[in-house]
Amino acid sequence: MEPGLLAILGLFVGGPLNAVIDRSPPHDHVDGVIAEGARPRPIRWWEWLPVVSAIGAAKSPRVPYPNFWIRYPIVELSTAALFGLAWYRLPDSLWPLWLVVVSFVFISTLIALAFVDFETTFLPNTLVLPLLALAIVVSFFVPDREWWQGLAGAAAGYAAFYPFAWIGDRLNRPVMGWGDVKLTAALGAILGLAPLAVALYLGVLIGGAVAVVVYAGRLFGFNRILIPYGPYLVTGGIISIFYFRPIADWISDRL
Repeated sequence: MEPGLLAILGLFVGGPLNAVIDRSPPHDHVDGVIAEGARPRPIRWWEWLPVVSAIGAAKSPRVPYPNFWIRYPIVELSTAALFGLAWYRLPDSLWPLWLVVVSFVFISTLIALAFVDFETTFLPNTLVLPLLALAIVVSFFVPDREWWQGLAGAAAGYAAFYPFAWIGDRLNRPVMGWGDVKLTAALGAILGLAPLAVALYLGVLIGGAVAVVVYAGRLFGFNRILIPYGPYLVTGGIISIFYFRPIADWISDRL
């Protein structure tokens, strides 16, 4: 399959992804209660179509983000770009058909989680836990990798942020959410130990750079800006999925 066809496939996957984002908690919840009419709500015909979905979202009220229609084309274009990039960057060993499909499921779910967290500062178990379970199961069958590396990566990912979430609970302060802990475990199962380390480093680096900009904005009165960490974890994870080997080679050349 040519990368252009994969990109077109990504465009059409982006439509249902937007529907998943719209229907993921807490988008469809108000104070813990399912908003009236938000679930079940059938996917409308325009939500399946690239570009048309943005027009439909701009004209159709949604709960609770009726004006965030620009997210629709961003999700669609991001999915298209990553599906097309997969043609060039995923190793040849990952091209049995079933593993290709699973890789695209991982990428799509990570995109959905990034946007849900960006809009709500919440990573719902309805997406994170299936991703974690699927990642652990698939990790046993990844070619050119020891069977235990996925389990070790999941354990390391969980342990990396567990103390921060635990301390946040004890202090009743939003230090780190448990959704971030489970997402990092899922990334560890997908990537393995060394690529997970690169993903976490990149996530911290990107998140830190954004935090500097956000806090600078607060000096000028933009006090409602929040800093969810999920999108940066996802960004670091996707970069590591595609570019871990070049990054590792670049690091080793300088050691």
